[in-house]
Amino acid sequence: MKRGLSALLVVGLVCCAMGLGLSAAPIKIGICKIVEHPALDAVEQGVIDALTAAGYERGVDVEYLLASAQGDPGTAVAIAQDYQARGVALVVAIATPTAQAAVQVFRGTSTPVIYAAVTDPVGAGLVPSATDPSTNQNVTGVSDMIPVAAHLQLLRDVSPGITRVGMVYNPGEANSAILTAMAQAAAASVGVTILTAAADSSANVQMAAQSLVGRVDAFYVTTDNTVVSAIDSVLAASEAAGVPFLVADPTSLAHATLAAGFDYYQHGLVVGDIVLRVLSGVRPDTIPVTYQPRAEVHLNLDQAARIGLVFPAAVIEQASAILYGGASWERKSL
Repeated sequence: MKRGLSALLVVGLVCCAMGLGLSAAPIKIGICKIVEHPALDAVEQGVIDALTAAGYERGVDVEYLLASAQGDPGTAVAIAQDYQARGVALVVAIATPTAQAAVQVFRGTSTPVIYAAVTDPVGAGLVPSATDPSTNQNVTGVSDMIPVAAHLQLLRDVSPGITRVGMVYNPGEANSAILTAMAQAAAASVGVTILTAAADSSANVQMAAQSLVGRVDAFYVTTDNTVVSAIDSVLAASEAAGVPFLVADPTSLAHATLAAGFDYYQHGLVVGDIVLRVLSGVRPDTIPVTYQPRAEVHLNLDQAARIGLVFPAAVIEQASAILYGGASWERKSL
């Protein structure tokens, strides 16, 4: 009799717990990126940390499905299809090709797609305008559009002798094609000429970079995911040519002479805040495209010394952080 009563109590407690939602499964969030490199990894971590800080405990309240397309847009589509089959509540798509794949797969569904590290969401077809994404009701996110003309001017500030700037880029990446075109359009006003070398895969970056050696006075890499994933090849080319290398990604500073861009971990935190708003019930189409608010200049004195470059005082004054002796020093600690 007591044994039967105990069993009934257990069943009752389980039913009560289910009724109260205490045993609810964690929500599934798919986070996919086009390739693995420091900037995109930092975005991913920032998103997760933002949700953790808001009380979403990993494995309890939320399950993250993490994936990298390894630079292949077709794989990005397959990842998005897998997320759909596994019933994710929301997708965070990091980088333009990944975001395009996710929007394609989830178009017409109720699953929100929040993009990150996308240069031009309007030009990439993710949203119809920066202020009114209403025709793509489940899509919004954060852009990392960089000030290309200002970057070219920074190279001129480093040395007035820089008049030919080499850009290695993947024309198949919409974000990279847009930024390269912007650089070409701005070049004359800054007083430089842009020489390009195409690399349609990370395996071809080395050959493309080496083709510019002896022809350019500096290298410049934007937020091209293909090239940044093989960034050491560009560094090697710049060292062989004895010229500066500017990258638009501070997380890659150790592999360049100087960097001018955004803190991608902070970018991830901004994306995470949007994810939290959507999870709380805010419709994505009511959230306009967010743009990263502040760019920074970082200098690598170690790499500058290897090519015999001394940064002018005016450039040093702009620096938010300096890498020296293998350690990074922020402006507040300088």
